[in-house]
Amino acid sequence: MKQRRYYLMGLLALFILCIQCQPPADPKDPKNDPCEYRDSLRTGTVEPRTVEGGKYPPYTPKEDSLNEEPKPYYVPNGPIRGDLKPANDPIKVVAYDPNGGASQAISFEEYDEIGDAVNPNAVLPEPSVAENGQTVMTTGNVWMSLSLDGGQNFTSVNPTTIFPNDYGGFCCDQVVQYVPQYDLFVWLLQYNTSGGQNAIRIAAQNTAQVRSSNGTSWTYWDFTNNALASSGTLDYNDMSFGRTYLYWTSSIGGGANRYVIRVPLSELAAKTTVHYQFTGSTQAYWSHLTQNGTNAVYWAGHENNSTMKVYSMRDADNFYSWRSVNINSWPNGTMSSTAANGSNWLMDASWKTYVRGATMKGNNAVFAWNASNNGNFPQTHVQIVEINTNTFTLASQYQIWNPDFAFAYPYIETNNENQIGIITAFGGGPYDASSGVGVWGDFVIYYPRLSSLSYTNYGHYHTTRKSGSNGMQWVSAGYTYETGGTIQPYYVRFSH
Repeated sequence: MKQRRYYLMGLLALFILCIQCQPPADPKDPKNDPCEYRDSLRTGTVEPRTVEGGKYPPYTPKEDSLNEEPKPYYVPNGPIRGDLKPANDPIKVVAYDPNGGASQAISFEEYDEIGDAVNPNAVLPEPSVAENGQTVMTTGNVWMSLSLDGGQNFTSVNPTTIFPNDYGGFCCDQVVQYVPQYDLFVWLLQYNTSGGQNAIRIAAQNTAQVRSSNGTSWTYWDFTNNALASSGTLDYNDMSFGRTYLYWTSSIGGGANRYVIRVPLSELAAKTTVHYQFTGSTQAYWSHLTQNGTNAVYWAGHENNSTMKVYSMRDADNFYSWRSVNINSWPNGTMSSTAANGSNWLMDASWKTYVRGATMKGNNAVFAWNASNNGNFPQTHVQIVEINTNTFTLASQYQIWNPDFAFAYPYIETNNENQIGIITAFGGGPYDASSGVGVWGDFVIYYPRLSSLSYTNYGHYHTTRKSGSNGMQWVSAGYTYETGGTIQPYYVRFSH
């Protein structure tokens, strides 16, 4: 009798699921669509190679002209949900106090300016950071800087002397991570196209070897565009990891074709042949990946300004899936902000509403992106949603905003206490475009240094990460624009 009851209950649950999961009558209107759609993961292998000593002749990278669209994707307006008003108090910006103080919500454990990082493409520094205690590695669009004393001093290394300049030569869009479980620094580099082929290079090394070689000894694997798609160039990358896999993402042939690849961490650590799996093209325009995951990764795109398409790839599955999730509507006009020097520092962001910040907070996937002003938001600002990954419904939605100046370009990660660390850009009013860090809930962003000028293109990303050696803290790579056209990259380690 008990077995029959369980059987009937199972049939009932399946019947309810079938009744609930009905695609919308109009496939162009994804609202209230509870269905999960799936596609199989593809597979491939890549053989390892090694380098040591930084003996290659230096190469001058070509200016990064990628991450552009000949026909940009503008998010359409969807059905109005919510009141299009701020859900929380405005966020202010404050200069950080190196001595701390009762009024400062976060503590700066380390702050250092990287003085020898040469970046000929100063408008797009795009810094990333990875840290294991005394060993800190930062990258920009074309440089790498290494610290062996916890970030007090950095020495820059030319990546073009470390690796062979295959394909069309080293380009840009570097990302670094540190994986504590395997004591592994992982470095992603993008290469230009030659003969229709370009590549993403994934390099890995343990901390001792990074230190003893001054960052020049690596095992690496090349993933080419034609191994992942029939045509198009790999571009604009992000990287995260969980317990089992390293995940990375690039677009191939434009932002509308976002691919996600996973590589077993154990194979990277063993420096052997890697057996990777990857998605087909996903419509998550230029989206970044969730950080701080364990057994899955998530990414998302905007179907319209009140519906997100949320993708997932769970470690135990040989498929990836996606669902349409209703959120509150967000302001979807043209983004602009006049900086202190008179430049519209968000001119380049007019259509770039894609998901730039992504992290896990318990069972919630948290996504953040740029949004415009409206009658309730006087300035361009950042929208943040939390999506429950058990039900794929909106858990909460809030904003980084201020009535007097703009916020944009968020990057986020969660620490071991489920607190969300933030790096974001701000500008307008009295400020030139600058970056600062904070923790969600304090309603303050602290800047270690202000820019002295602005361009019409701020840059595509900067980075904050959970510390690799202390899960309660964060490390961040930011920058400021300086008089004379240079940039000033910086490293900061902070706690709450």
